[in-house]
Amino acid sequence: MNFTQLQVQGMTCGACVRHVTQALNTVSGVNAVEVDLQSGRVRVDGNADNAALIAALDDAGYPAQPATQTTPDAAPKKGCGSGCGCR
Repeated sequence: MNFTQLQVQGMTCGACVRHVTQALNTVSGVNAVEVDLQSGRVRVDGNADNAALIAALDDAGYPAQPATQTTPDAAPKKGCGSGCGCR
């Protein structure tokens, strides 16, 4: 099975993890999603297109890029909506 690792910005709580997981599970080819909140990394198992994964996260308000690249300092577009204080 193939997998992709992404670096995701703006995740600060369990609600963020749920939103990221839900957003990625809507992408065709995703079999499983594993989120590491502390590192901001997400592993996606399956044959999903990287651009589609990143677009789904962007639409959910969580900027992402392949984990092998350096992550720029940028504020997330919107928070998780759970009232945790994330943006």
